[in-house]
Amino acid sequence: MKKQNPRLKRRKTLIKDIARQLMQDEDVWCGEAVNPRYLDDCKKYLAAEERCALPPDYVALLRYVNGAFSDRALLFGVMPESWPGLEDVVTQNERYNSDVFGEMILLGTNDFDWLVYDAAQEEYQVRERQGMTVIENFADLEQALHYWFHLN
Repeated sequence: MKKQNPRLKRRKTLIKDIARQLMQDEDVWCGEAVNPRYLDDCKKYLAAEERCALPPDYVALLRYVNGAFSDRALLFGVMPESWPGLEDVVTQNERYNSDVFGEMILLGTNDFDWLVYDAAQEEYQVRERQGMTVIENFADLEQALHYWFHLN
């Protein structure tokens, strides 16, 4: 039997943990797991449009939580159907059509900022909606979502 890479195993555990935290937080509403066909279509569309690919940690999270929202913030899903307040990642990125987004993808929003994955830097960032100035940066999705949703 093939042994799993310890780093990969740790990452999967972190994704399950952050999904659990989001689902158990009474101030956060989570979408049901992503429809695999929609996720595949989304990936193909982003590639065909030469847009930034979805980061692997975000894709892993979608298998548990397809988007989330609170009174503070919104995490986009992939064609989310389970909650009317959830937004689609492709639709939101098309609305903010910019040349700079070949290397970045918008993953969430709040009243003032975007949650962004910057593929060139291989990091998650919080950027101002006006001007796109980086406010915070994070090495992984877990750290970013703790900040984004004010999780404990």
